Amino acid sequence: MITLSRPSSRLLLYTAALCLTPAAMVAGGKEMASRPVQPVNRNDGAQLDTCGQQAAQRLMGLVVTPQARTELQKSIRHDRMRIVRPGAVITQDVRPDRLNLIVDDSGRLVAARCG
Repeated sequence: MITLSRPSSRLLLYTAALCLTPAAMVAGGKEMASRPVQPVNRNDGAQLDTCGQQAAQRLMGLVVTPQARTELQKSIRHDRMRIVRPGAVITQDVRPDRLNLIVDDSGRLVAARCG
């Protein structure tokens, strides 16, 4: 255990601890930049389509253009969707009514998920 009696030594220790925080944040950022992983399906029953992901299946393998997105919005009857690109930083909040369109580097749709 480190015991420091002088106030200047404590200040030095606190400053050193604060300097470690940005390094840990940078190291954690590499993990966030990885490609999205297919979630584990925890229920064995039929999965509810709460966001319109079944309608997005017809776009699988196609480049998601603004026109394709507009057409998809009409077919699922809402505009709560986001395009997730490789390495994108996205919020981790789960919204069952939001459609996530996961695209590859060229913009082709590789997966569609609610959340």
